[in-house]
Amino acid sequence: MPVPPAELTAEITVAGPDAACAAARDVAGASGMALDAGPGETMLSGARAAVLEALDAVVRAALDAGAHQLDVRLEAPSESR
Repeated sequence: MPVPPAELTAEITVAGPDAACAAARDVAGASGMALDAGPGETMLSGARAAVLEALDAVVRAALDAGAHQLDVRLEAPSESR
């Protein structure tokens, strides 16, 4: 069965102590939408509302664990008309 394309993808890069990266990765993983994008990088992909809710939780967890910089890139697919 084909999987519908994601409504929104968020790529999060966390700079800070290992605990901040781990906290972000743990919270993202619990969302069920996470994909490992590399060291310190996580991607969330899925329905718009779910990605935004998970992104909020990931950012808060990383900051609470001592992150000093987070880069977030959001991408929504363009619609053909």
